[in-house]
Formats: sequence, C-alpha cells, structure tokens
Amino acid sequence: MDERRLKYLYAALAVLLGLPSLAMGGAVAVMFLVVGLQSFGGNRSPDLVPLLWGLAGVAGCLAWLWLSAGYLLQGRAGLQVRAIWWWLLLAGGLAALPVLWMTAWFGFQQGGTALELLLLGPSMLVPAAMLVWLKRRA
Repeated sequence: MDERRLKYLYAALAVLLGLPSLAMGGAVAVMFLVVGLQSFGGNRSPDLVPLLWGLAGVAGCLAWLWLSAGYLLQGRAGLQVRAIWWWLLLAGGLAALPVLWMTAWFGFQQGGTALELLLLGPSMLVPAAMLVWLKRRA
C-alpha cells in the first residue's frame, strides 16, 4: 500500500477510534491523576494506584497525539522521534489494558456497558498499534 493510502487509513482510524477514546479516556485519566494528587493532602496514606494509572493514561494520550500529528504531517519521517515518545505510548497502552479486561468481563456479564468502556482507552490501541507497525516498516 502506498504512503497516501496508509495516511488516509490512519486518519480514518484516528478519527473513528482514537479521538473518542482521547476525549473520554483522557478525561478519566486526568480525573484519576487529580484523585491521586489529592490523596497526598490528607492525613491518610497516599493512593499511588490512581496517581500512576492516571499519569500513564495522560502520558499515553499526549504521546499518541504527538506521534499521530508527526505521521499525518510528515509521513514516516515524523515517526523518527526520540524513544521517550514510544515509551510514553507504551505506558498509555499498559494503562488501557485493565480497562480492556473490564470491557471483556462486563461484555460477558451485561453486554450493554461494554461499548461505553471501550471508549475509555482501549479503542485507542488500534491506531497506536498502527503507528508502531508503521514505525517498524520504516
């Protein structure tokens, strides 16, 4: 497939799967980040799980935005960035895995709630995986 068609395919995946997940999953990641930061102010021990989960989610969202813009504006040359962006994308992908597990669990149990949970991050894994695939092909 030529570069132009790959860009169109990626743009379609980014709009259909990435942007809704960025909006909803990013908002939930920021919420977890705030909850984790607020736990440091009280007299109890801080909650590190929501803090780290939210931090990984926000980092993954920012990395996905940076890498997507680089690819859509510059092609495969835009994916030749520092390794930190790929590590941040990996952190976001790892933050989406528990939500993917919950989606599968609730999908088997209740059915209707699974689609809403997919928009909390796991649907961004598809365009992120395509970015990794494009990087490995370059």
